Parts: sequence; structure tokens; C-alpha cells
Amino acid sequence: MSRDTLRWGTTLRLATIGSRADRTRIALTAVGAATGTLTLLAAVTVAVTGADNGSYTSDLLNQPGLHPGIVLALVLLCVPVLAFTGQCARLGAPSRDRRLATMRLIGATPTEVNRVAATETGLAALVGSLLGLGVYATGRILLSDPVVATYEVTREQVVAGGLQRITEEVTGPALRLPTDVLPPAWTMIAIVAGLPLVVTGAALLALRRVQTTPFGLIRHEQVRPVRAVSAVLFLVGSLGLALFTSIFRITGLDQSSEVLVAAAPVVLFLLTAVGLVLGTAAIASALGRLLASRTSRPALLIAGRRLAAAPYAASRANAALLVVVFLAAAGQGYRAWLLAATAEHGTDFYADAMGAVNLAFLVAGVVAAAAVLVAMAERAVTGRRTVAALAATGVPRGVLARAVFLEVILPVLPAALLAAAGGLLAVRGFLGTTVPTGPQRADGTIAEVLQPVPIPWTGLTVVLGATALALLLTAAVAAAMLRLSADPQELRTT
Repeated sequence: MSRDTLRWGTTLRLATIGSRADRTRIALTAVGAATGTLTLLAAVTVAVTGADNGSYTSDLLNQPGLHPGIVLALVLLCVPVLAFTGQCARLGAPSRDRRLATMRLIGATPTEVNRVAATETGLAALVGSLLGLGVYATGRILLSDPVVATYEVTREQVVAGGLQRITEEVTGPALRLPTDVLPPAWTMIAIVAGLPLVVTGAALLALRRVQTTPFGLIRHEQVRPVRAVSAVLFLVGSLGLALFTSIFRITGLDQSSEVLVAAAPVVLFLLTAVGLVLGTAAIASALGRLLASRTSRPALLIAGRRLAAAPYAASRANAALLVVVFLAAAGQGYRAWLLAATAEHGTDFYADAMGAVNLAFLVAGVVAAAAVLVAMAERAVTGRRTVAALAATGVPRGVLARAVFLEVILPVLPAALLAAAGGLLAVRGFLGTTVPTGPQRADGTIAEVLQPVPIPWTGLTVVLGATALALLLTAAVAAAMLRLSADPQELRTT
């Protein structure tokens, strides 16, 4: 290979060849990019849907006031999708590293090697984005025919006291999805082209600590000490959200700055999420040191040592799942508040709306669990020589499987409890723990009575139970994959 600048044709060819692990990584990265593209295209479609469009079989789409919530839910759904894509880009890293080292051996520069690796990820993400665009276009064609359905229509009429909103049920033709609305071309181009750029940038960021030499790779990544800043960030963010209304009312900021009132919840949420993700590393490190120093059980000892040695690996793998738990718990709190606030007017519509939100959280949880599984597969591939060495020294494979199982479960369950508590406290502090309700007096005024908002114990139990079940299944699959890594043949060198 020449020292001259690597041609793009050669770069593409080098980026698309590789082992089965490389092909699996490319395929999974494309699937993640396709899912993210489809989700963002659906979000912008709902965003540009107006009152003049439709009608639709879903009352959520027939109510323009609910469209911002749907868009926000779809955008938040992209968080676990992007995390899944990022984890997929790390799969099979040792095989890719050996291939890159071979390129350095025959004369490629470090910049050219990084360009090959980034091109591989970017090309896979571009194919996935085009695939997502194709699915979006196909869905518009297949779902373009209206069906007969019963839906609610809200119209305004002028009465003596002003405008009055009247809602009535109508049976007639309606679309299942807003296929009569097409987002602006520039937004679709920005999504299809922008997502691969984001994924490629993340790949380049991951390679910043790796120096490829002709004799292998030098990884400059060190085990950073776990600091207390994660706990501070989580406490500041969660307490700020929990006391949001009280703080702004006492200080008078709620009437002085609309921008601050709108931006503060976003900043506090980001602080909480970052603290929660980094806090998982602190939990993993503390549990690892505790188990390594106190237990005499081989499986717990191995799991403890691995957690203490790489606490940020567990944090990185479980980040999206914990954010989903936080948002799902907040959603349950909002559902309880909404049903309490609308108890006098009937709650069927709002219950159906929150059911759709819960479905979105379920999809996000599945994607986040898949990201955890991919992360565990990547760690199993990366550490297969260590696992094979333990098996060769006589450690039973059952012990190794239990160690991997515990390594997945132990740091996440306490963090999931914190995430659920933080999400619930955040929404109750932001919206309040009571709602004004009461019967109408003879003069038309409302006899206001403060009704307490119940704690959604059932919803929280379902969220945490589903999280635990997803983790158990993920840990079981990861433990099963361990049998492939525990083969003593992995100790052979070329």
C-alpha cells in the first residue's frame, strides 16, 4: 500500500471486506440506522400534520394539540435506537483491529486506517438510512387507502359567550396513518444524510484512544477512577425536578422569564440522565470491590473482579435502558396525574393516549435491551482469551456462565430502582401531587377541591418487572454465548 493518500475506491473496498463478525457488525449497524431514520421520519410527519389534514382512525392524530407529545415520544425513542447503533459499531472490534493492524503493516498511515474504519460504519449507516426511507415510502403506499372507522371530530361554533368547542363521534372513511402529509424535502434529506454523519462521528470518537501500529493496537484507554460527581449530578437534577414548581414559585422566576422556565426542565433532565448513567459505573465499581473482598463464591468473585476492573463498560452498556426506565416511570406519574385531573370529564380518551405512550416505552425498552445484549456480545468477543484461560485452568463453565449472569444483573437493578424513583419524583414535583376538582355550583362556578394524585404503584411495578425480565433474558443469552468464548482453542496464537 502506498504512502500516498488512499483512494476512495480502495477505501470502500477495504471497508467492506472482513470476517463474519465484521459483516454482522455492518448488518446490525444498518438495522439500527434504518430504525432511527424511520422513527425520525414518522416524527416530522406528525409534526407537519395540521387540523386540515385527515381524518384518521386514531384520536391522537385527530387532535393537533397532542401532536407535540407524539413528536417528543418519537424523538425520545431514538435515544435507545442510537445507543443500539453505537453498541453495534463496537461488535467484533478485535477482528477489525487485526485487519487495521495489517493495513498499517503494509504501509497505511494512521489517518488512512481511521478513514477506513469510519467509512465502514458510515457506509453501513447510510445503507440503513436508505432502507428506512424505503420502508417509510412503502408504508405510505400500502396504507394510503382509507378505511371505515368511528372517530371523534372537534369543531368550534360561535355562541353568546364566545367560541365553544364541540366534540362528536363520526363514522366514515379515515386514514390509519397521516399518509396524506409529506414532510418538506429538506427535512427528509437532512434525516437520511444526517444520521450516517452522526454515527460516523461517533465511530471516529471511539477511535480517538486507539493507535494502530504495524504490530497491533495500542489502546490508551485507562480505567478512570469513579468519582462522586455522578451522585452530585443525579441529586441536583432529580431534586431540581422534584422541587421545580416550589423553587420557581418561591423565587418568582415563573413570572419573570419564560425562556428560563422552559429551559430549566431540559437542563435538569440532562443532569439527571448523565448522573444516572455515570452513577451506574459507581454502583458497579462499589459492588465489584465489595464482592471481590468479601465473597468466597467463585462466580461472585469473578463477577466482582470484572465489574471493578471495567465499571464504565457496564455503565455504557446500560445507559439507554436506564434512561428508558426513568422516562417510563415519569410517564406513569404523568398518567396518574392526567387521569386524576380529567376524572370529572371521562378518562377513556386519555387512557388510550397513555396506552400508546406505554407502547412506545415498550418498544424503546426492547431496543435498549437489545443494545445491552450487543454490548455483552462485544465484551464476550473482546475478553474471550481471558475466559478461555479461566476455563483452561479448571474453572467450570457453569461458574463462568453464572459470573456473566451476575455481571449483567448486579449493577443495573439498583440503578433501575433509582431511575424509577427519580422519574416519579420529577413528574410529581413538576406537576404537583394534587389536582383541583369539584362539582359545579348553581352559579356556574366550580367548587374547587384538591384531589390527591395517587402513586402509580401498579405502573411502576410493571416498569420495573419488565426491566428485570428483559435483563434476565439478556443475561441468560449472554451466559449462553459464553460457551463459545470458553473454548481453549481461543488461546492459540498465530
